[in-house]
Amino acid sequence: MTASKIIIIGVSGPSSSGKSTLARLLRYVLPNSFILHQDDFYKPEAEIPVVNDLEDWDCPEAIDYIALRAAIDYIKKNHKLPENVHYKEDQNDLGTPPVSSEEADAIKKAILGQDISIADNVEFCIVDGFLLFNDDIITKQLDVKLLLRAPYESLKKRREARSGYATIEGFWVDPPGYFDNIVWPGYVNAHKHLFEGEDIEGPLAPYAIQQDIRTASAIDLHMRDMLKWALDVIAEKFKKLSS
Repeated sequence: MTASKIIIIGVSGPSSSGKSTLARLLRYVLPNSFILHQDDFYKPEAEIPVVNDLEDWDCPEAIDYIALRAAIDYIKKNHKLPENVHYKEDQNDLGTPPVSSEEADAIKKAILGQDISIADNVEFCIVDGFLLFNDDIITKQLDVKLLLRAPYESLKKRREARSGYATIEGFWVDPPGYFDNIVWPGYVNAHKHLFEGEDIEGPLAPYAIQQDIRTASAIDLHMRDMLKWALDVIAEKFKKLSS
């Protein structure tokens, strides 16, 4: 039986900020939930822009936004993932979860309640992507908009510790200097309009507030606190959508 309502949750932020980990935790704690990964909507490798002889996988031009928008529309209407997408993102190993299932269950109970009365008539789609809120159409498609942040040094350390990424056509490993030359400036350029004075570590700009984009009070939270914050925002939004 198809649920009567589906809530689309966008989880965005810079590379290595914890988006995929948070998305998987939300899938664990939210009933009737599934994930759509933006990384499954990269353009073919031959169409990825090249900057200073390096493929730029971290710019908006690398993403097939038309296909991603269509997938979200499909999910809104059919409450399931479209079948015409090649899903590979869950192949990427995120390492040992920073929040145990016992901790996640306790957070879920504390914020959502023990029986979760919404389970029978609501589904949740979590859209995980590093470039969601730079696209106005996708921003409007999302019911809940969570923007994760972390300090530059933390992001760089995490990204450079990764072994690589599964792609549709193979496996990508960052060349030396890729974070400083491609990843970080790409994130800043795509997101500076969301912040006052274009300071990505500062408060949100009026545009972002009008779009109901949310950021946590602290820039670099432990994943336990990030899960609590995300569930608080989701619970608040669910009440508004249900009223």
